[in-house]
Amino acid sequence: MTMKRYFAILLALSVLASCKEKDIQKWDYSISGQVPADKNFEMAIMSYPSDEKGGPYEADTTEVVNGKFSFKGNMDRPQLAELNLIEKEEQEREDNDVAGMANVALFYLDGTLNITFNEKGMASYEGGGEEQQAWLQWEEMSKSLAESKGGVTLEAFQNLVGEFVDRYPDRYVSIDLMDIVTQGPIQYDLVAPMYDALSERMKNSAKVLAWKPALDKAKTYLTGELKAPVFTMNDPGGNPIALESYRGKYVLLDFWASWCAPCRAENPNVLAAYQNYEDSNFDILAVSIDTDKEAWLKAVHEDQLPWKHISDLKGSDNEAAKAYGVEAIPDNFLINPDGFIVARGLRGKALHDKLNDLISKKTK
Repeated sequence: MTMKRYFAILLALSVLASCKEKDIQKWDYSISGQVPADKNFEMAIMSYPSDEKGGPYEADTTEVVNGKFSFKGNMDRPQLAELNLIEKEEQEREDNDVAGMANVALFYLDGTLNITFNEKGMASYEGGGEEQQAWLQWEEMSKSLAESKGGVTLEAFQNLVGEFVDRYPDRYVSIDLMDIVTQGPIQYDLVAPMYDALSERMKNSAKVLAWKPALDKAKTYLTGELKAPVFTMNDPGGNPIALESYRGKYVLLDFWASWCAPCRAENPNVLAAYQNYEDSNFDILAVSIDTDKEAWLKAVHEDQLPWKHISDLKGSDNEAAKAYGVEAIPDNFLINPDGFIVARGLRGKALHDKLNDLISKKTK
């Protein structure tokens, strides 16, 4: 073998090695923390998602020695971590010491980061990589929203996430924040612009690839070409109610339960939509995922929901829910007068906007 060929082989092997290293790239992190000397903290516990898709969570523990602690490690991608300081049992706790975010830190495991807790237990940060810097920007943006006149509403929060994604399309922080709009039924009109704004690197990340099929499926609900599965289920009095009996009008098939806090929080919005459009060829049929009839009827009464309610009291095995592929609630399907699905997962202002768009066109 000639010397020239020998070096050519070495060069090729080095290229292959570098490619392999890139494929299994790890993010190193080094966390150093300091707490006030007069605080009697015993340990620090840091929890974070264990894989690229965001879970399940793992926890690391380290001792606090002379007011200092540290963590070091690496992972497949930067992750948002939560750190909690644990006091020794003999120290008496004051209510204001454990309120809110006292003795808690939220940060990205990305590079070298120093965390300092003040006397009130509030954390400040120095250093960190690009993900940590983006996270600090998000904290400033969310703080501004909370202090704004309108405050934090679902729509305002979703819009803020969209604004952040536009600013930081190549950050893991962006796709982590998108969990709020991708976990559960996806609103295509809301999520698609965020997805389009992402960099190719983020689009090909494990987390985004996991929910991309759901986004693609959500798009099909807007075509008006999917026939709504028909079924019949009993109301509280044992009377059978057929979905087909709503043919000729728009109907919101609403899946909910008495024990579902987000469902109950959304009910006033659904009620407002009903009151606005009940005289415009629109109705609601609510399917409860309850197993307890008494709790179901109590929630209907408390939330003052005047439309028809049905359930087979099978909980997550509800036959209608299985027919529609409902895996999480609240969820809903807007069905047109011809029995075709035209939207899914409408909440907040999106429900009113869609009804206004469809019904106003129908009446013109």
